[in-house]
Amino acid sequence: MSLIVAMPVQAQSRKEKKAAEKANWEMEQQQKREEAQLRHEIEMQKLRDAQAESQAAKEAAKQEAAERAAAKKQAEAEAAERAKMTAVAEMPCQSYDDEDWFYATGARRFEMNRISTTPAALLRSTQRQLLDKLKGKYKQVTRDYFDQMDTEEGSYEREHIESAGEKVINQLVNETHEVCRKQSAYPDAEGKYTMYMSIRISKKEVIEKVIDEISEDQQLKVRFNEKKFREDAFKVFEEFDKSAKEQYNNFVEGVQ
Repeated sequence: MSLIVAMPVQAQSRKEKKAAEKANWEMEQQQKREEAQLRHEIEMQKLRDAQAESQAAKEAAKQEAAERAAAKKQAEAEAAERAKMTAVAEMPCQSYDDEDWFYATGARRFEMNRISTTPAALLRSTQRQLLDKLKGKYKQVTRDYFDQMDTEEGSYEREHIESAGEKVINQLVNETHEVCRKQSAYPDAEGKYTMYMSIRISKKEVIEKVIDEISEDQQLKVRFNEKKFREDAFKVFEEFDKSAKEQYNNFVEGVQ
């Protein structure tokens, strides 16, 4: 009787044990899943935090770059304004045509390590400026001269007089040298200095040398009206432009 009762009890115990083991296993698995999920969420949060931090750093860097650019632009504007005020107050080497001379004034920015080559480069650019001015004036001289002479357009006389003037003007401009050269004492916002230079050519010398060049042609010399040409040349050359000087003087008065 006792044997029959004991067997079901043992069977029931094994069943409960298996059930308990299964429940424990399932609980462990659930716990592992929850831990894995928690680790995943932690890693994702770290990733989101890192991305947010990176984005914030980028925005801060962008803002800083914008502020630096704005500060640089402001500094450049202030430096330009100071340079402008200095130029207005001093206008280094600035010269204007008068009754006797044609002038050209040039300026060139340079780095200090180029100071030895800057004067020659500035002289060439200022010479080109003076050359353009003289060629324009001489064209007006020849136009006025031939308008009053009984000479056909495109004749030998016109071609020779034009080429003679061009030759003399080129030669005189190439022989010019500085009559004034100055440079800024301090660098601008970009660390560059500015050199100023002026050159000049005698109006009388241009006219007389052109006449000498024309007169060397014996064929043309007979028909060339030297007196009329000289009168027209001096008339054109004496009509120097005063507007630039007047504008400058008005501007100086306005800022003082």
